[in-house]
Amino acid sequence: MADHVLGLKLALLGSAFRPGIALARTLMVLLVVGGLVAGILRTLPLVELDDEGHRAALVLVPSILAFALMLAPLTSGLGSAMEPRRFAAYPIAPVRLARSLAVSSIIGPVGLVVLVLAVAVETAWSRGDGSDGAVGTAPLAAALAVIAVLLGGLYLVAVAALISVSPLTERVITVGARVIVAIAIAAAVTTVGVAERGEDDAWLTATATTVGATPLGMLWAAPGVSGAEAGWRIAAGLVIVILLAVGWVLVVRRMLETPQRHRESARRTGLGLFELAPATAGGVIAVRSILYWMQDPRYRAALVALPIAPVLMVIVLLVAGVPAEPLWLLPLPVVALFLGWFSHNDVAYDHTAVWIHVAADTRGAADRWGRAVPPLLIGVPLVLILAPLLAIASGVAGVEPALLGVSLGLLLSGIGVSSVSSALGAYPAARPGAGAFDQPPQTGATAGWAQALSFFATAAVMSPAIVLAVRGALGEPELLETAGLAGGLTGVGMLLLGILIGGAVFRRRGPELLALAQRV
Repeated sequence: MADHVLGLKLALLGSAFRPGIALARTLMVLLVVGGLVAGILRTLPLVELDDEGHRAALVLVPSILAFALMLAPLTSGLGSAMEPRRFAAYPIAPVRLARSLAVSSIIGPVGLVVLVLAVAVETAWSRGDGSDGAVGTAPLAAALAVIAVLLGGLYLVAVAALISVSPLTERVITVGARVIVAIAIAAAVTTVGVAERGEDDAWLTATATTVGATPLGMLWAAPGVSGAEAGWRIAAGLVIVILLAVGWVLVVRRMLETPQRHRESARRTGLGLFELAPATAGGVIAVRSILYWMQDPRYRAALVALPIAPVLMVIVLLVAGVPAEPLWLLPLPVVALFLGWFSHNDVAYDHTAVWIHVAADTRGAADRWGRAVPPLLIGVPLVLILAPLLAIASGVAGVEPALLGVSLGLLLSGIGVSSVSSALGAYPAARPGAGAFDQPPQTGATAGWAQALSFFATAAVMSPAIVLAVRGALGEPELLETAGLAGGLTGVGMLLLGILIGGAVFRRRGPELLALAQRV
């Protein structure tokens, strides 16, 4: 039985590499998995067990990543081909099926990462002098941790499939899992940076002690303690594994007995994301804009190309001989600037759909706020997560507030300027659904002027904060907090001002914008 399930799992993994949309997702997963594996292997030689911060990180980082790996299967959605319900038509005992599915879970991205993580942690603990018993404890703790993570992931997916009764519930679970996994990975990377810096060892040690006493971290912390305490942790970990195994078997039995899902969607149809939006013009426009950003090839192509500019800039500067570490401060502000600037012509992107806004006499501010929601939803979490990580990677002490404030300022200022330019200087754009490089012949020089003015206007209003941040990073650290505060306040002010001015312009130029949006 197990060999058949393993063969099915391998066939499913192979099908993920077929050309199409699934291939792009597969490549993205491979990129994340490769980054995690490379990061783990690169960090391993740096661990020094004599350093309190490093010992604490050796508990915290695996615990955080283990939590992320247990949630990772939820990020691909529910109802996979390996779901126990798929085997309900076959005369397979629940215990046998549960065992086979558990064994097959080792094959795949989660299994690969958790194996590499466990071996790396076991190797790091075993490099000690043996006084704390880590040499004997680490292999057993690592093996139990791998089993616990894999069983925990299977159990969570099965329970989520049981409680999911509507497409909306599935989307909430999937999106929530993706957000939590991204935050967990960022937290793990931040922990490594804090431990390497060595300025917060006491806080790391206290946190590791707390996490190590929980089911999430006790197995990862077991090699770091000696004597009876290590034995108790191993015993507790074994109990956790047994409970997860029993729970997994019970869930498999339940899913085999009730293979048909109870779905609310069979009785009614909903409005999707519009059900979650406030019943206001701005809320409806925001949801429509989000759907555009998710489904329209023009927006998706721009989002895919968004990281290219900072990467090219970094490569050029590296070739020119600029030191690598300070260049970590460059990508985030550049991405924030382009993300805010990208909306500078979004009215024309609507094409004929903009007539709804004009005919309904929509308030200009509501239109501007609604269109600002997608870049805000993407940009603000991106800046909040990446700013601390890139600041630590840069090696510039105290640069976090400046990087955070300037990046947020560029994002918000860009959205504010775009709110005005998309109503004042709109130019003909490709029809909805067209390729990213399809442009109407009537564009002419208007597009170039509109793009340049909106881009450089954003850079100009943020130039004082940028100058302060550069001076602070180059040797005047007292200016870093001022730069962050100036950037944040400038961004908020420009966003509010852009919404108000852009709304007034949109209201006044509604008929002209409708005529322009219909040009091809």
